[in-house]
Amino acid sequence: NMYGGLARHPAITQDGFMLVICHEAGHHIGGAPKNSGWFASWATNEGGSDYFASLKCLRRIFENEDNEAALAGVEIDPLVQERCESQFGNRNDQLICMRSSLAGMSVALLFMDLRKETTAPGFGTPDPNQVSQTYNMHPGTQCRLDTYFAGAICPVHYSIPQSDTDPLQGTCNEPVDPVGFRPRCWYKPAL
Repeated sequence: NMYGGLARHPAITQDGFMLVICHEAGHHIGGAPKNSGWFASWATNEGGSDYFASLKCLRRIFENEDNEAALAGVEIDPLVQERCESQFGNRNDQLICMRSSLAGMSVALLFMDLRKETTAPGFGTPDPNQVSQTYNMHPGTQCRLDTYFAGAICPVHYSIPQSDTDPLQGTCNEPVDPVGFRPRCWYKPAL
């Protein structure tokens, strides 16, 4: 269910709302890592659904839109612009990366408000925490922004599917990829 309060929240942009839809779809088709336990073991976990939303879903949705027009007059964080331009050679892919990153910020600002946090999330202030095992529940606000941003800058094409059993398939992974891999604030890779 998608409720009107989400759409009307001042932090939520149209792209932010679309990111939430993509996150929910990610529970069904976002691949590994899956939730543990018998009840929800079919579902991609929360961090994985966040990653899928910007890595696969928003790219497909924004692919044929006028992304230049969508970002006209919007202030782009310099770090987002630099990372998106360095990861993608095609201008439209760069714009989709920027647009997806900003959608992630929109949703992160919603979480900040709902959780009554006083420190705003930022692209240049990644969550320093590292989990000892993959965390399946909702990560913290900064960690979620880090995940949206990682998905946005990972250059693996959206047409390369993710796997329900292999978390490496169709994604960026450390130590192979320098950026775009799932943040360790919720994900524990099998290195």
